[in-house]
Amino acid sequence: MSDTETITVTAVPDSDASESDARHDTADEIRVPADLPAIEAVWMRPEEIVIAENVRASFRIEDHPAQVASIKERGVRDPINATREADGSVQADDGQVRILIAREVGTPWIPVFITAAPVGLSDNERRIERTLDQINFNERRIPLTKADYATGVALMLDLGANVTRVAKGLQTGREEVKAQAKIAASATATALLDSDQFGFDELAVIGHYETLGDTDAVQRLTRCTRTGFTIEVKRILAERAAQRSRLQASLPYAAHGFGVLTAEPDTSAPDADYIPAELLTTIDGQPVTIEHINADPTRWVVYLHIEANGQLVEKTTGAVVDPDTVDPDTRDNTDAVPGPGLVQADQVEWRDRWVPFCYLPADQLPDCDLQVSTATAGTPANSDNDATAAAAAEREQARRDRAREDELSIRGEAAGERRDGTLIKFVSRRTPHNLAAAFVAESIAHELDTVLLRKVLHLLGVGGTREALIKAITSATPARAWVIVTAMIVAKHETELDKSLWRNHTAATERYLHFLAEAAAGLDFALDDVELAAAGDIDYRDIDIAA
Repeated sequence: MSDTETITVTAVPDSDASESDARHDTADEIRVPADLPAIEAVWMRPEEIVIAENVRASFRIEDHPAQVASIKERGVRDPINATREADGSVQADDGQVRILIAREVGTPWIPVFITAAPVGLSDNERRIERTLDQINFNERRIPLTKADYATGVALMLDLGANVTRVAKGLQTGREEVKAQAKIAASATATALLDSDQFGFDELAVIGHYETLGDTDAVQRLTRCTRTGFTIEVKRILAERAAQRSRLQASLPYAAHGFGVLTAEPDTSAPDADYIPAELLTTIDGQPVTIEHINADPTRWVVYLHIEANGQLVEKTTGAVVDPDTVDPDTRDNTDAVPGPGLVQADQVEWRDRWVPFCYLPADQLPDCDLQVSTATAGTPANSDNDATAAAAAEREQARRDRAREDELSIRGEAAGERRDGTLIKFVSRRTPHNLAAAFVAESIAHELDTVLLRKVLHLLGVGGTREALIKAITSATPARAWVIVTAMIVAKHETELDKSLWRNHTAATERYLHFLAEAAAGLDFALDDVELAAAGDIDYRDIDIAA
């Protein structure tokens, strides 16, 4: 076969087919309307096909990288619709883009459906029909919904295709394929996919939590605005991390026989389900101690409250350290030896502390040798004892305060993580934000000591107060604000230089004077001999001094 020969696909009867099958095939052929044109299904080289007049006149291959990548990877799968003209040439009526891309990427063969050119039509009529077909072909194609696309990706993975194969076949990234699968595994995320309420990444997160069975997270995220989505995700992550930490800290108590509470109970109501240990006494009126509780832990439940930075510990061993035993003179100096009986400051650190609160379930009280203290037996609902009511209210307020502290700490951690991610993006900019110069300048201005402030005010020629400097900053353009920042840094270096600068060469002075020599060269400035010595360019002993 020559390189330019067209391959025609023709149905070949199966010699082993039964007579009934043959009759069935014949009957199918008879049912095809006789006025339909015959179709040839052939493989052709893209260069052999003539692209007929096409309504799409503005196509540029480089503007469609996804289509190019698809044909390069998988070839042309959608047959070209063409007609065979009287001169034998094959002209494409639909599929111009596929042909041009196939030629560009070197696809050797493409499928073509060929019908005979219609007879009895004028050239103009043929052009009208071809244009109608081309517009209909392109405008009436129904694209996949995003949900259908994601479902298809998940189906291929379920059928055994690996992520790499699917990504390569769809000319996309592995991470996108994984995210599509997460979305498709979630009925909620899939339903939202075509709504444009959330972006692709947000829906993958929703799908992840639905797969985990975390309905609380799913409900919270689907109620979010798009701008509030990230912070809500961070809060959920912080909450789940706190829950895991609490459960992990509770394991020793559970192993000892205690029941574990995941939320601190309200004990102020008259029919509260739990009684705090401090409200109980023994039958003879003695306070309940940890020994009483440990003697029968299966009757008790415990809730652990985290006290942020609640204890000082030795870094390597975790042993609790009395803060009064830390030698303050050794802080930030690992080589310093602590005083007698004291601890090196850099060997200790503050860590969170889990504080246990023990409760007796109310239904356990009749079966144990304990009683509610007579001093607290009254309740706000049924007692005239104002002190008892006040104590219950105070106890409940303390519980609420601890719950608020926990929630706000979680929100603070989530906010910090979101800020961190935002700042990484923010400082990846090639150019500074318009507000950056004023922010930096004002931040430095607030930290200037009196001597340095006086020098800055002198250099800039503004009023004699810090407020005047800040006013000059807030009214400056971004470019001028950067000049003010430079002035404050320059002033810091200048306050460290005096008439004996030639004697003391430091790295900081060298950087400053070399910067100044280059930056101010346009002002007819050059370093003098004593400045060259201060910058380390010459030895001051070599300076020629006239006798």
